[in-house]
Parts: sequence; structure tokens; C-alpha cells
Amino acid sequence: MKPLGALFGSALILALALTGCAKTPPYPPVVSSPSPAVSATPTPKPTPSQTPSQTPTAAAVLLSGTGVANLPFGSAEAQVLTVLKDQLGVPDQKIQGASCELVPDSTWAQTVLYGDVWIQFNAKDAKKTSPRTLTAWGYQLGKPLPSEFSLADNVPLNLSFNQLKAKYPAAKYLDLGLPDGTKTLQLPNKLVFMGIGQPEVVRAGEIQLCE
Repeated sequence: MKPLGALFGSALILALALTGCAKTPPYPPVVSSPSPAVSATPTPKPTPSQTPSQTPTAAAVLLSGTGVANLPFGSAEAQVLTVLKDQLGVPDQKIQGASCELVPDSTWAQTVLYGDVWIQFNAKDAKKTSPRTLTAWGYQLGKPLPSEFSLADNVPLNLSFNQLKAKYPAAKYLDLGLPDGTKTLQLPNKLVFMGIGQPEVVRAGEIQLCE
């Protein structure tokens, strides 16, 4: 199975989030601590110094044009996975293999999936044991982004290419040599929308063409 970062044509654009994605709930449910039993004796109101502190709500994992969870592309895989595990738990699935099966000695890659969000790490050579770094991430469009994630600058995910270009005039189309009708639009914040006719995937990081 090709790692999800290998892109060419509409089929692989769609496969970015559909291939191998587990459909079981990716995150353990948040369970609040049970409330203590109510005592028959009235409980005195706490003084200001006794007021319990509120537990802050965990921030969503940021998907940006420069990295994931405030860690830039090029960050060590172990560091990124530790942060993701702390915030999201274990991924639904991990996929390892050559970054392009059609190219001999292509770099080794691992892709982890959280629902329809994939995050890819690449080595600098074809060795499975070589250190890997954060290379790219992507999300299959068509439904709201899971609440565990947030998108940089609150970029809307329901706009057409024309609407995105109108909203972000500095956005530019990239010529990746993909089949006719496949568009790749990069916003000023480096988020990339890809698809045929309409955006199908939003992603960031290295785009690897496998052909």
C-alpha cells in the first residue's frame, strides 16, 4: 500500500483520506469524574482562597501550512507522535512503506491516521530504521473537521476554488503536472486545496508525485 502522501490524479487525491482509514472511534471518550454523593449536612461555601480551579479545556491540534500541533515540518517523528498521543491518544492506524512503490529506493515513510486526518513522516533514505521527520498532513473534505483538530486561520472548508481565490486573492495555482481538470490551489498561509472541479483535499507540506 502506498503511503497517503503520494499524489497523482483524482483517485489518489481521494485515497488520501479514504484508503486504510479505520472507522472505529479514534479517541477515547472524555469521561468526567463522578460527582461526590450529596451529604445531608450543608456544605459551607468556600472562601475565595478555597475556590477550586477550573481545568482548562484541551486545545485542538492545529493543522497549519507549516506543520502540525505547533511543530514545524522537519520535526522529529518521535517528538510529533508524543505530542499527538498526549492530545489525541493512539492513532487509528499506522501505515509504513516506500514513499513510492514505482520508484526503486524511494524514501521510507510512515503515515498515521486519526479518522480522516493523515500525518506523514519520511526518512531521508529507503531504510525502515532511519530517523523520520514530519513531512505532510492532509484531510479529506466533505464533512466538518473533527473537533480534535483546528485549521490555521479558520480557513473555510466548504468553498469552491473560485470562492477561495476570491477570498484569498494572493492564492496561487500550482502546476504539478497532474491530469487535466485537477487543480492545486495554495493559499498565502501555505494550505493547499486539491481536487477535480471542486476541492477534495486540504493539505500542507511536501507533495510527492509518484509516477
